[in-house]
Amino acid sequence: MEIKNNISKFMKPSRPTPSNLRNYNISFFDEQMPNINTPLILYYPSPPKTQNDLHVDTFNQLETSLTKTLTDFYPLAGRYMRDGSFVDCSDQGALYVQATTNFRLSDFLGLTWELKHNMLHDFLACDICEAGETDDPLLSIKVTNFVCGGVAIGMCFSHKISDMSTMSTFINNWATRNQETSNTLELAKYSPIYSFANNYPKRGQLDHSPKIPRSSIGVKNAVRIFSFKENSISKLRETLNLKDDKIYHPSKIQLVVALLWKALVGIDKANNERSKSSIVQQGVNLRDKVVPKLPDNSCGNFVSVAISRTEPGQVDNIDLQGFLMILNDSIKKIKGNYAKELMSNNKTYDILMEPFLEYSQNINNNDVNFYAFTSWCKFSFNNADFGWGKPVWKSTGRYAAQKFVLLLDDQEGDGIEAWVHLDENNMSQLEQDHDIQTYAI
Repeated sequence: MEIKNNISKFMKPSRPTPSNLRNYNISFFDEQMPNINTPLILYYPSPPKTQNDLHVDTFNQLETSLTKTLTDFYPLAGRYMRDGSFVDCSDQGALYVQATTNFRLSDFLGLTWELKHNMLHDFLACDICEAGETDDPLLSIKVTNFVCGGVAIGMCFSHKISDMSTMSTFINNWATRNQETSNTLELAKYSPIYSFANNYPKRGQLDHSPKIPRSSIGVKNAVRIFSFKENSISKLRETLNLKDDKIYHPSKIQLVVALLWKALVGIDKANNERSKSSIVQQGVNLRDKVVPKLPDNSCGNFVSVAISRTEPGQVDNIDLQGFLMILNDSIKKIKGNYAKELMSNNKTYDILMEPFLEYSQNINNNDVNFYAFTSWCKFSFNNADFGWGKPVWKSTGRYAAQKFVLLLDDQEGDGIEAWVHLDENNMSQLEQDHDIQTYAI
């Protein structure tokens, strides 16, 4: 099975970016994000045929619609100036690669997990870690045509200026423009609003975010997908004895995070003579935490982290419901005082910094077991239609990470795929956990 790159070039906005928009200042929340790319790959079946019984010229159509989308999302066609913490929006362009395969989409989807996972990198235009330098594109795209006519669209967005909500807005803007009968009202929903730098200005410090090694090649870790179907999540919810289910109805995301955390804590306890604190970090989209809620097309990073913690010896007396309540309490803090500070006219940045500082202090602390969870569930990219219908599968790339869990909606939309990154030994133990075997497939 071979993927051949045919064309590699930089795509510029269809109209030059005005001089008054040349310098795009990052926001306080952008400052907290690492210089790393966020990878997402969407897989589509063969586009429908035209009346002439010919395939639509997929590449040309995607290129044209992409240049128009980059006009709206002009920072993504620029370059990040690390020393000044701003984006030079002089239309250097997004990296764009065209590729073809000698196999069908169904052949790829039918591979064993190990072979499929090893190929994910081939559907991306760059390495996840190739970010942060002045010549690194802030957006890289690779469009791959399968011999059956199917298409894979692999994208890498710089996390320095884009969170998943921003990525989803971009993808749906591009997808809407690519449809032959583009809907103006639909397109308006996906026109970006760039206001975070004004409302939450950067602190004026140099960018001290770590320079991550620029290649993930050679990094070994185990990655498995644990699929939690809707009926399994419903059964899991039924096992809980919540005191007031009318007030607190745990989401599918929190249920799966709690179940995995409980299993991981059990593994840590079994493997270590000395008990350690266990910390879970969850990314939190802040757009719906402020009043009034911000529209989804508010672009840039607007996320914080919720930190949940158990102390040594505490886990002996915590059941699944207990883990769930600890997670819920950490989210409540973000919804409470943190959200109030976000809406304050006299914001105290020390308060806004607190969860990020706690995260940075613990991620490399050998005296704690630290797990990072992020959820891409319920984002609109799941239904992005370029004119060919919804994606038949979606994936991330190959992360060089351990103790990292990425949650995605399953193909039906009601369940969850948990992409778990661990070392081989812990992964084997997780696969044998009773609760995981009961609720995951």
